[in-house]
Amino acid sequence: MIMMFNPIPVHPGLEALGDGFFMIDAEWRITYWNATAARLLDFPRDQALGRILGDVVPTLSETSADAHLRQAMQARAPVEFLIAHPPDPYDGYYSVRAAPLDDGGLAVHFRDATDELELSERYSRLLESMRDGFVAVGTDGDIIYMNRVAERLLRLPRTAALGASVWPLIPAEPAAIASALRDTIRDGKPRTLHAVRPEGAVFRDRFFDLWVHPLPGGGVSALFQDVSERIQRDKDLARYAAEAEEANRAKSRFFAAVSHELRTPLNAIVGYTHLLSTQTYGALSPPAARAAERTSVCAEHLARLVDDVLLMTTAEIDRLPAVRTSVALDTFLPSAIEPLRQQAEAKGLRVVLQVAPDTPVLETDPDRLRQLLAALVSNAVKFTSRGEVRIAAQATGEEGAGAGRDGVRITIQDTGPGIPPDERDRVFEAFEQLGDPARSDSLNRGPGLGLTLARHLTKLLGGTISIGEAEAGGASFSLFLPLRSSGAAS
Repeated sequence: MIMMFNPIPVHPGLEALGDGFFMIDAEWRITYWNATAARLLDFPRDQALGRILGDVVPTLSETSADAHLRQAMQARAPVEFLIAHPPDPYDGYYSVRAAPLDDGGLAVHFRDATDELELSERYSRLLESMRDGFVAVGTDGDIIYMNRVAERLLRLPRTAALGASVWPLIPAEPAAIASALRDTIRDGKPRTLHAVRPEGAVFRDRFFDLWVHPLPGGGVSALFQDVSERIQRDKDLARYAAEAEEANRAKSRFFAAVSHELRTPLNAIVGYTHLLSTQTYGALSPPAARAAERTSVCAEHLARLVDDVLLMTTAEIDRLPAVRTSVALDTFLPSAIEPLRQQAEAKGLRVVLQVAPDTPVLETDPDRLRQLLAALVSNAVKFTSRGEVRIAAQATGEEGAGAGRDGVRITIQDTGPGIPPDERDRVFEAFEQLGDPARSDSLNRGPGLGLTLARHLTKLLGGTISIGEAEAGGASFSLFLPLRSSGAAS
């Protein structure tokens, strides 16, 4: 029986396709051959129609395409496959889909998938080079991709995993892992879990960070990173910090115990040297009187150092109360400065105090203010070998970030060596002593806590403190105190 050949007329829709398309009948004769097929396979339409497909594409029998098309023809079921371009003059791949026709033939759609496959290969190499596990899951929960790290972490060969359901692989606890995957498959929203610890021998008590993201075509990708070492480092750091804190508390307890033990004999030394220097027990020769006075000043200085150490090396500085009361600086400052004046005069320094007539009354804690002034003036005396220490107070407004508050500015200036601008922040740090020890009187040189204490007390009184340069070239400390202390301020 002779089969009649009836080519299909040109269809505009099929010609508009950017992909190749052709049809064959049951005898494998080409009945349709669109322009893209003619271009991609380098065979004109008018010469292809009516010819056997194998004659037009002679390399067909050398590839798997022949078997795939025969399968579709015989089973009358669609097939999809990849095929290499004909070796001459092309290279690359076609993505092919063949579907059966009612007349016993096939409709074949194919497109150049070279770029797509190359991109997929690059992504695959990227995923394979990652140090983290990566699994892609379809909407039905079946695994469609797994990289080598996931294969190792899950102890599951990829050949067995691909196409298998992911749900049996997910541990029951923590339940958040399965929930993250199910919820992202359902609503398409990414989810992140940190430091999860899956149960089961496969995971060996390891901790993981998990990132779940939706895939464009449905399903999800799961990226998981083993963070066990980081978790262990965090635990170690926390333990080290706790140990350091305990060592610091032990140090504070030691300083507190030593300071308390020192206070009793120091109180006796301060008291008796004061009695000697004031010649309460009788007149002294001039040299003895000077020695007694010098001893009394040094004893009082030592007592203040012990108090400073006790405050700064224990938690007492953070628990100091601030009891506000009215403080008139025109009478308060002379009395507060008097003991410091004696310390300065013992070094041959002059102390000058100036309180402006309009200086207002402060609502502040007089005891804390007295400690604050003692720390600042003692520091000025300590670092001044000759000249004077000048203290001035006047009404002012606050400058800088806190501008707008009214208060009083107290400045303490000396004629010492000054403080370089690049070291002015350091002087408020505990145990800091700047420069050469020869800058200060070695007998009065302390542990470097005075200005640290001054900063804490300034904050306690709601004020601010800054450092500049005095007109005479020494250091100038500028202390602002608000009219009413409101406790700790910045």
